[in-house]
Amino acid sequence: MHLMRAAIRGLAHGPFSGAFFAAHAVIAWVEYHAFLLKWRIEGAKKPDQAAIELMKQNVTFIYKSFERQKQAIKLYWNIQAYYPGAKVIIADDSRKPLELRDRYAEVIQLPFNSGLSYGLNRALERVTTPYVVRLDDDELLTPYSRFDEHLRFLLSEQRVDLIGVLPLSTPSHGPLERIAQEYYGQPMQVPHRKLKIPHMTRIGEYIVVGKSPNIFIARTEKMKEIGYDDHIRMIDHNEFFYRAAGHLVSALSPVSYVFHDHNRFNEAYQKYRADVDGDRRYIARKMHDELIEYASSAEKQK
Repeated sequence: MHLMRAAIRGLAHGPFSGAFFAAHAVIAWVEYHAFLLKWRIEGAKKPDQAAIELMKQNVTFIYKSFERQKQAIKLYWNIQAYYPGAKVIIADDSRKPLELRDRYAEVIQLPFNSGLSYGLNRALERVTTPYVVRLDDDELLTPYSRFDEHLRFLLSEQRVDLIGVLPLSTPSHGPLERIAQEYYGQPMQVPHRKLKIPHMTRIGEYIVVGKSPNIFIARTEKMKEIGYDDHIRMIDHNEFFYRAAGHLVSALSPVSYVFHDHNRFNEAYQKYRADVDGDRRYIARKMHDELIEYASSAEKQK
């Protein structure tokens, strides 16, 4: 079985990668449209006008685009389908500039392969609304993403700063309970930064977690306080929540999700996405230095 899987991986990322890429695209298209039918049968609806106005007044959507421009544009129009008139800021560092002209879109063109963290920071700098939704360019909102409902919760519950939404990844996703379990089992608690509200505390339908998915709505001021590390090109997720611990309270909505279409057979994209050795070395050095600094500070306080 192991040899068979290795052989399949070799074919998928070898001379037949184009065929696997096309097959994944077809499967994703079929699954997404099956979901559309399912949502219609369930009576799931898009946000009403009051929800749309609330989002327009309070929220900016941001995401980073790199070499997946069709998906980036598709996500933009998907956001407009759910929240017409919502401001969207896209940081793009693709080789070919992203061409998207619409009154609610702002595209920040960056040098090629600037990195995820750098792009998110540049987008975050431009946000003027009190709340921000952070997405990736290979996602789509669904009737169950419910960002307007999460916004209402944040407006009423000042103890929480960020609400995470689950990624329903095509084609191998499981039930939402299993996806959520990954975040229940990774509290990201660190000794010198105790969480302000304990991991797994329930507040209504929401569950406090040390690390949420990287799909979330958050208070802009808190996001800007934490920010991303420009030196980390790709693997920003754990490092962001490591620094956020003790400062920013994150919670998870275990019944909300976006449709996530990450095509692992996009070889042109994957060769940059998988280039993370430099990130790992930098993060290891950074964590080591921070722990030494903390130990020194604690010693001085005795």
